[in-house]
Amino acid sequence: MVKKHKKLSDLVDVVKRLRNPKNGCPWDIQQTSKSLAKYTLEEAYEVIEAIESNNYRELEGELGDLLLQVIYHSIIAAEKKKFSIEDVIDTSVKKMKSRHPHIFMRDESIKTVQDVNEFWETQKKYERKKKGAQSVLDGVSVSLPAVTRSLKLQKRAAKEGFDWKDANGNLKKVKEELNELSHEIKAQNKKKIKEELGDLLFSCINLSRKLGLDTETVIRDSNRKFEKRFKKMEKQMNKKKLEWNLKNLEKQWQNSK
Repeated sequence: MVKKHKKLSDLVDVVKRLRNPKNGCPWDIQQTSKSLAKYTLEEAYEVIEAIESNNYRELEGELGDLLLQVIYHSIIAAEKKKFSIEDVIDTSVKKMKSRHPHIFMRDESIKTVQDVNEFWETQKKYERKKKGAQSVLDGVSVSLPAVTRSLKLQKRAAKEGFDWKDANGNLKKVKEELNELSHEIKAQNKKKIKEELGDLLFSCINLSRKLGLDTETVIRDSNRKFEKRFKKMEKQMNKKKLEWNLKNLEKQWQNSK
């Protein structure tokens, strides 16, 4: 039997039926874009997790869940007569074509990856100005996760020349911020400790960027490493029936390396 492939319109019809005020699902009917925002973010992270675990079966399902979120937000907007899913697709197609003139408009001046990146930045600057941006930092969403927003701010500033020549400059700044934090911890100045800790974290993110490393990936890898070692240590502690004190924990932690 030949498997019938569903179309995007089939998913749209499913959501419309769920949202039907008369005979739809009570939960779906009461949802707004604002109430769904947290689920959209969760689905995006689950897509990333599936990608990083190289699990294509999971990725297929998670991409479907993320697509469902796009459909939901579009239908809610259509109900308010703001825009439709067709408008979303049309806008995306136009944007991608305008940002790839070397493909769709035969612009032969764009040949390398660097050329593409430079053109994209020029286009995005133009689009931000059209929206009324006054600063190169305008438009970096305050709703982004803190690490992601830090990176975006740093990249914007770097493209204007506000950047270290190499990673050594960043590393020097990290050490400087660490010394300042140490000073404030000794002084027990809570307000300053918070400020200096923030500066240190910001500088570490900047160092990661300069080293060409994705900060989110670096932190996620570190989380996995910690989790693996802790579970190994935990297993040994329980197996040996050791008392859970710092001395024993530290010894088993070192053994778990």
